[in-house]
Amino acid sequence: MIKNILLFSALLFFFSSLSAEKYEFFGAIKLYGKDDASITYKLVITETNGKLTGYSLTDVAGPHETKNIIEGSFDSKTNMLVFKEKDIVYTKSPISGDLFCFVNFEGKVKLRSSKPKIDGNFKGMFKNKSKCIDGTITLVGSERVQKLLNKVNNKIQKSNEVPDSMKVKYNPVTVFDSMQINHLMPTQNISIFDLSSTVSFEIWDKEKEDGDVINLYHNGKNILTNFAVTKQKKKIDVILSSENNVFMIEAVNEGKFAPNTAMILFTGNNPVEMQSNLRKGETTSISIVKRQE
Repeated sequence: MIKNILLFSALLFFFSSLSAEKYEFFGAIKLYGKDDASITYKLVITETNGKLTGYSLTDVAGPHETKNIIEGSFDSKTNMLVFKEKDIVYTKSPISGDLFCFVNFEGKVKLRSSKPKIDGNFKGMFKNKSKCIDGTITLVGSERVQKLLNKVNNKIQKSNEVPDSMKVKYNPVTVFDSMQINHLMPTQNISIFDLSSTVSFEIWDKEKEDGDVINLYHNGKNILTNFAVTKQKKKIDVILSSENNVFMIEAVNEGKFAPNTAMILFTGNNPVEMQSNLRKGETTSISIVKRQE
């Protein structure tokens, strides 16, 4: 009996030591020499027994929004947090992947406190390990951001000086939530970096079905014609060509409620979820770029 209790206790300790903790931060980075320009930055990390994995988002909801894979470590005894951006998952920027400057951070952070904050300097490194632009990073826990936005929103909603139409349109909570969605806008191109030779797309309507219809093209060839987007997911497997791979989404109509919206889940090495927002006749595109190992 005692042996069983000891064994159970040992197993419980072992598995608890391997438990994963997820942390989400939101804030901004500043590049040295460009103090007037802050770039929004989101960091989502999971810490498992001192090892960090996750992703970052730079220029959140902006024209250069970029998602990177994060790797690092955390020493709970010294509170030393180390992380680096390793590879690009996707970017909406036209800049070549070789010219991206990756954030490398090392500093003391009370990660497990009730109000975690990341504040300090970071080093900028190109993919080839050569130096680029350094800067500063200031992030707070996303829960803290949500609480602050709720307080601001409550004041706005109670104000008699703000028109009701403005209260709805500029609700800070709604605006912040919208920033968490990866929107595909008209004429925009998102480049997804992947190693796969075969990928898949799932397309569906996340909101209320309103008769949205789209066309989908792969390198100019129509692979979905007059497809009605519904809550039932449509899956398409595609063998990539050895050269360029550009997928274009075209809005055939705007349904009952404009704009034409479709949720799109790309699955390769790393899944990417997106939502198109198009008027009738408008297009947006997805380019699959062979990632360099």
